[in-house]
Amino acid sequence: MNALRSRPLVLMYHAVGERGAQEDPFCLFVPQDRLYEQLASLLARGWTPLTLDTYLHGVLPPRSLLVTFDDGYQAMLDEGLPVLRELKMPATVFVLGGLLGGRSRWMPEMPDEPLLDAEGVRELAGAGLDVECHGWEHSTLSKASPEALARNTTQAARALTDLTGRRPRAFAYPYGDHDARARRAVAEAGFEIAFSTYRAEGRYATPRVAVSPTDTSATFRLKVLPAYPVMRRISGHVPRLRPALHSLIGRAPRS
Repeated sequence: MNALRSRPLVLMYHAVGERGAQEDPFCLFVPQDRLYEQLASLLARGWTPLTLDTYLHGVLPPRSLLVTFDDGYQAMLDEGLPVLRELKMPATVFVLGGLLGGRSRWMPEMPDEPLLDAEGVRELAGAGLDVECHGWEHSTLSKASPEALARNTTQAARALTDLTGRRPRAFAYPYGDHDARARRAVAEAGFEIAFSTYRAEGRYATPRVAVSPTDTSATFRLKVLPAYPVMRRISGHVPRLRPALHSLIGRAPRS
């Protein structure tokens, strides 16, 4: 496999649906038609989608990818699952064990969106998606207390096991935030892997490529290039490079 990417591409989505800028200030909701277009384009270009089991233990072909969704919004069931079904695309969905059936109220600016309830989680699992752990209450695990770490790892894993009948194997850090204690807590809770956003720290902080509704076809094609993580690290460390990078790849307007 290309030395620039030692693992398959891992895409990180949050929510699926049509939302305006006021409803979605953090650009989490990718419209349903754009999700279809992005995933269909990967399939047309010969990418192989992976289940979590194949990602963890299978033979990995070149140009393979794992599609992930964070936060466990109800919109994942209503608008995301139909796209995945039509494309026959496997995916991994991370849910919050302590907020099932609740709302996305963990930050004042967040959209007040309904989250999957227990039946919705079972429906996703019954549809063949890998339903995995995003913690208990969407709190940051960096510098968290021992009690909070246990609640968001061991307790959350136990709740999801009781709900689906299968122990979760993957963990996604809320906000992508982690430190050495959080990574150790996830490992000790029995997870095989944990996903961050961009910061890589070994198996228990595997980076992903975030997709947002501002991505155009051009920016999406850029993000799936093996060199993209390197390009992003460079632009992230040198802020003045970001406008130049964006001018080259373009950005989609938000309504």
